[in-house]
Amino acid sequence: MEIVQLDGLEPQLFNLIGPLAMNPKVLKANNNYPFKTTQSFQWYIAVEDHDVTGFIPVERKSGSYVINNYYVHNDNQEVLTELIGAIKPKKNLYAIVQTKHEATFSGCGFQTEHRWTNYIKMIYNTDKHE
Repeated sequence: MEIVQLDGLEPQLFNLIGPLAMNPKVLKANNNYPFKTTQSFQWYIAVEDHDVTGFIPVERKSGSYVINNYYVHNDNQEVLTELIGAIKPKKNLYAIVQTKHEATFSGCGFQTEHRWTNYIKMIYNTDKHE
């Protein structure tokens, strides 16, 4: 598996994730929340045998970084772990995580900050990893 890193408005990004981002099954896996991008995003895309198996967009927001949407085919936790690892977490990295993925993000160094019904706000614990 290869992790491709692309800026938020690179044409190659749309070729890679466009078919998934508009797929009704993928949107349903994301609780019907649409994927978006701007120049403030950096995308991490898992590619295996020329197929996209998952992606995580990271948005740069006034001094912090936010993972607010992501997708992994068949909820493959190994792919999700590889994607998170490719981000090379830094200070002020937050993630809005689906509750079913809490253990994976926790295993990658994130700590719970707030819980909602379907999501958890987590922050990367730099103290454990510096």
